[in-house]
Amino acid sequence: RGFAAPGGAATSAPPSGEPAGGAGSETHGGDDIYKVQQLVADFSVTTNALGPVPSALAAMKKLMDVEMLWITPRGGDVQAILEEVDEDELHLSSDRLASAPAVEHYPARTDAALEELTAGFLAGPSNMDDARRRLLFGNGASELIDLLARLAPDGPYCISPHVQVQYREYQRACTNAGRKPTTDPKEASVICLVNPNNPTGDFLEQAEMEAWITENAAPGSWVLVDESMLFWAGPDWYERGVSSGFIKKMAKQHIHIFLVQSWTKIFSCTGLRIGTVLCPTPEKRDQVYAKQVPWSVNPFAREYLKAALQDTSYLQRTWKNTTRWRAHMVTRLQRLHPEWKIYGKPWLSWIWIDTGSTEIADSVYEAALKCGCPVRHARSGYDLPTFIRLAVRRPYDFSVLYQALLQRECTSRDKHVTFGTYADVQPSVVEGVRLVHIDDLMPHEQVLSDRALKLQEYVRDLPKKILPAIIVDSQYQVVLDGHHRLELFRAAGMQIVPVVSLNYDHEDILVNPPGVGPPGLTKETVISSATRGKLLAPKSTQHVVRSRGGLLLPIIVLAPQIAELVD
Repeated sequence: RGFAAPGGAATSAPPSGEPAGGAGSETHGGDDIYKVQQLVADFSVTTNALGPVPSALAAMKKLMDVEMLWITPRGGDVQAILEEVDEDELHLSSDRLASAPAVEHYPARTDAALEELTAGFLAGPSNMDDARRRLLFGNGASELIDLLARLAPDGPYCISPHVQVQYREYQRACTNAGRKPTTDPKEASVICLVNPNNPTGDFLEQAEMEAWITENAAPGSWVLVDESMLFWAGPDWYERGVSSGFIKKMAKQHIHIFLVQSWTKIFSCTGLRIGTVLCPTPEKRDQVYAKQVPWSVNPFAREYLKAALQDTSYLQRTWKNTTRWRAHMVTRLQRLHPEWKIYGKPWLSWIWIDTGSTEIADSVYEAALKCGCPVRHARSGYDLPTFIRLAVRRPYDFSVLYQALLQRECTSRDKHVTFGTYADVQPSVVEGVRLVHIDDLMPHEQVLSDRALKLQEYVRDLPKKILPAIIVDSQYQVVLDGHHRLELFRAAGMQIVPVVSLNYDHEDILVNPPGVGPPGLTKETVISSATRGKLLAPKSTQHVVRSRGGLLLPIIVLAPQIAELVD
């Protein structure tokens, strides 16, 4: 994505010590993007992998699409003045002023349209009016968490006892408010629950959460339930959170439940800062509002959220893609590191991983920084030095991080790979040499078992193990040449292998030489056979490539020699 992070080179060690925001603040994954030279994709924060909502960006941009009104001390007709002033002078002159209402004026204290949209989204059309009276906006959820921690009844606080660790903003706010922690929720004046829990991925369904609150919250206490990450659960997310009926029931027992929502994660707008809290009663909402600083939410954040809430296609794409992309990442991480323990619901926007080793977690963190894909190291903020957290990202973005992890693993095993040179072909034919996990490669034709055995015997007798790399299609990682070598690598127990990735659609690559092979065999047939698992007969294809001189050469000429790879 080409973001050049200010701050220069990446750090040489995992984060430690005081948080980036100073004493009294909490460490956040978002700080790590400023430790890379060039940001490819940010895996350290759990925002939506789709990125910002396009329609919301457009709506926000319209706030700046206003006529620039230039005024001079001369007075008179503005257009006439504009016509006689040249463009360069316009920008340099100090006696002319610009007008941008969204920037220069205080926003309205309330935004009725935003309140209706947000209340309707959270509670449904039939309960919108009730929810709107209990709804309060803030400059990110952090401002509201801080307010609630200060305004709750005096006494200790308790975080969720059924999770390993939780989002630390609640502990920070309660500590800064002078509260002491307790492990017994029945003794707490403030109970802080994050559901789904970030970072561990633990989740209590509605019935479980309501039963726990009923059993453990004491009369007079405030229960803060952060449901910011619940939006990823699917179209029925609201049926899985704490119900409005339960909130009203508990309020009658003087147990006050506040539902906290951050909109910056689901709509990927952390730079704008906007959050909400759905208070148990209008009276509690007014109590909190009375202590809030005025103009807490800027007009750009308001406009963005209004448009985002109306963009139903964005949420549909989120529910469809997050689960698929998370599974894609988990599958490959487990292939590469079957010993890692991976946690979290399949619909969440992040992956919580116990690497089992402080050294490995440190190494992964450094490798991620180096390739421009920072991850969250749980040593910082969570005091769990063997854990890392990865945000779900598009497969294209993950491929960069995955390549770095493959390289890290290859290096850690003291495997040495040396490459030869390519034949003289158009540069656009070859996309490069990459490391891949062997299970990510898809053959398109069957192998001859006797030939595979002969290749194994041949390699066994070599004083130095040297073989050509496997050649694959860059888009699907379909093996184009090297099926028998692939079987050899697999039999040798190899997990990571070098491949040459080709632009298979290039006109200089042919499935077979002219007049050779089964008639009608196309590139599409090759890809389809591999992706569907319906393999062609052995040696159905003899891929060739056209050199810049016009000669048709066996495609193996594009495979550099891989030395010292097979033990």
